[in-house]
Amino acid sequence: MTTPHGSSSNQLPPTGGTRTTLRVIGVLLLVVGVPVFAWGIYSVFTYEGYDGPPGTAILAFIGGLPVIGIGLMALNVGTIGAQSRYVAGETMPTLKQSAAYLSDGEGIMGVGRTVDGATHGTDGARRAAATGPFCRSCGVRNDEDARFCDGCGASLA
Repeated sequence: MTTPHGSSSNQLPPTGGTRTTLRVIGVLLLVVGVPVFAWGIYSVFTYEGYDGPPGTAILAFIGGLPVIGIGLMALNVGTIGAQSRYVAGETMPTLKQSAAYLSDGEGIMGVGRTVDGATHGTDGARRAAATGPFCRSCGVRNDEDARFCDGCGASLA
């Protein structure tokens, strides 16, 4: 099966060119926006009023901020994949440890499982390992040498 991007369903669409373009645009906008904004701030705060109103300086001061903001957004979008991989790499070990701790090693939906059921002694593992008689009262299968039911306590004899 192919996606609208022409690749198979298990592959991501090719976005390398888009990422590079966004990174270049972001850097260029920052290279332009920061000096324009800095000049605008300097001109507005050092204005002495001899040459007329500081219209260009105020325009640079106000206009430099959106240029910087758009540049930062382009850089963010261009690096979001790397950011996501970093965050996942930092949080997954903690999540796995938390799942193992909260479930006594059994894991939560497969995450954090550190023991198998047979060695940990869960009810499911005991029932699967039990080869003895079934209880007449509750139907639980018990160990071969058991005299009382593990589920309800009734006599097996």
